[in-house]
Amino acid sequence: MLLPPLFHLVSADLLTFALVWFAAASLIRSQTTALDRLMISGGLLIGWACALSLLTSYWPWGLHPVALAEATAIPLAAVVLVQGPRPARRRAPLRALLRRLVPTRDFPLLLTVAASGAFLLYPILRRDAIDRLATIITAEDLARHAALYDTILRLGGLTSLHQTEAAETVTLGLGTYPQGSHLTMAVLTSFLHGGTARGSGLAQISLFVALFAVVTAGLTAALLWAVQRAAGPALRGWRGLALAVPMAVYLVVAELPRMHGRGFLSEIFALGLLALLVALAIRPLSRTREQVVALGALAVGVSFGHYLLLPVAATTVLAWAVVHWRGWRRHWPTVLATSLAAGALVLFPPFVNAKSAGSADVLTLPGGIGPVGRHLLLPVVVAAFAALLTRRSLANKPRRVALITLASVSALCFGVMEYQLITVGSTSYFYEKMIHQLLVIGVICFGAALLPMLGRRVIAGRSDPAAPGAHRAPSARLRRGLAVLTATGCLGFTVLSNANPEVGPQGWQGSPGRALLRGEGSRPGIAERIAVIAAHHPQDGRVAVSLAGTRAWNEPIEDWGSAEDNIWLSVMNRNQGRAWEPWAWSLTRRSAEEIVKFTEASAAPLRFYVDDTSPLVADLKALSAGGKHPALALSVLKRDGHGALTVQPVKLG
Repeated sequence: MLLPPLFHLVSADLLTFALVWFAAASLIRSQTTALDRLMISGGLLIGWACALSLLTSYWPWGLHPVALAEATAIPLAAVVLVQGPRPARRRAPLRALLRRLVPTRDFPLLLTVAASGAFLLYPILRRDAIDRLATIITAEDLARHAALYDTILRLGGLTSLHQTEAAETVTLGLGTYPQGSHLTMAVLTSFLHGGTARGSGLAQISLFVALFAVVTAGLTAALLWAVQRAAGPALRGWRGLALAVPMAVYLVVAELPRMHGRGFLSEIFALGLLALLVALAIRPLSRTREQVVALGALAVGVSFGHYLLLPVAATTVLAWAVVHWRGWRRHWPTVLATSLAAGALVLFPPFVNAKSAGSADVLTLPGGIGPVGRHLLLPVVVAAFAALLTRRSLANKPRRVALITLASVSALCFGVMEYQLITVGSTSYFYEKMIHQLLVIGVICFGAALLPMLGRRVIAGRSDPAAPGAHRAPSARLRRGLAVLTATGCLGFTVLSNANPEVGPQGWQGSPGRALLRGEGSRPGIAERIAVIAAHHPQDGRVAVSLAGTRAWNEPIEDWGSAEDNIWLSVMNRNQGRAWEPWAWSLTRRSAEEIVKFTEASAAPLRFYVDDTSPLVADLKALSAGGKHPALALSVLKRDGHGALTVQPVKLG
């Protein structure tokens, strides 16, 4: 408990973050590798952060890194006292210790995770602040997520517990939205900046975009780890590449860039935690108490992140409890205490958001979403079902849990589809959201089904390399390595060739992953305009309203993102609660008379920004001549002699 304040004094709060994560990982005493412990403890800490937010929302320190670290150290110290001292081990040389921490069998998975993370992070991290903003201009929902993140950072807790204070900066009705992802990103920001004051709006959005990419990379890492764990020890080591690489290609080239581009922050965050939960339910930890606490913490994280995933998460936990009831019934006090605590926390997000989303009619709401590629997902799900329904799989506990989980998410997808077809006649937004859950659980259960699907001889060879004396000759190892590389290459190429959406160019050329790398859909001109307006907007209490560019909602143009500049201005100016009405009004082209009428009717004072070549400048001057309409304020955007965009106030009246 002495180290966090010392690290804070030397501006090294990230070391505190790493220390807390390492301490949590070291307390897991189940038979796992260091990678397993890091993944599991990461999920545990996220669940703990969500629970702790109910306290940080009221204490005076907010999300200060020292306060968070000290509050986390208390339960960690309690666990140490309950566990008692570790059994004494023989002192091992450094090389053996490192090999025990990172065994060779984890290298292929680590390399795959690193390559996948680099693929997703590079297109974002290489850009400057304005270019990062340009990549997300068209993701309207992400602007609301950014406002939530910034507000949680400012308030030091959940906006659902500070709705009055959040009303200025968060859109009406969004203050009770599930905030686990925004909270986790705010905690990371606090450790990164040492709890100091926030920067400019543009700098905060730049960091938000980078953290969003980290969340997406985190989902990839969680999924790849979960697939490998569900597959079991037979697919550990280098032969696991034949599973990890095609799965990584499928995720980072075909599916995740589409989810990322749509701005599904909360869903991506919660899907990562759901992947960890499903993997642990299929192949539990060796210590029952640790298993129960891990499932409870992950369920809390899922609920705070995106409680639409709760039915599947609850079914998965119930499947584990039924299949393994003989193992946990001896520890019923731990199970009961964890169930009561986790259950209360799990119900908190749906409870506070019940007024905004407490009706089944929400399931038929429309929304912008890209369909999941059925041509890749359907064979994976069908193959998993076929293998898990065999007699051999039904006699195996992990695969029984996998089958129940896969069946439950499939039934939910079918139910939502039928409900939408009956009520509105077609499938829509939330059905595709359910397909995202099927995607995550489908690939994990596919990993669990591989052994009965292909047989141990195909996967692990004639002899188990873990058996005593099972040493292969160099020629046998070479043949095995060539077979693994061949299978990896063929499967990876097959997935890559089919990574395009259902329509459009085929293969890599039409893939979402290629579009992400090339920055397709980026709007640098609009991002520059937003940044310039935000930087030059006077601090006079007026809401900035841009009518520059084209208003794409009623004009057939290619530059669709132009209509969204005002919602991003509201994020940068931290007044989204006041600016939501001007944003909605400005989505279409407006005349000078409409501008004057809206200005006089608006409860908030406004300042309009238009292009210097716009006819609105002359029209508004004419309407305000003679001192008419004194509430009207106008500025124009024009390029100077060096090509830089500038803002110039216009004198009216």
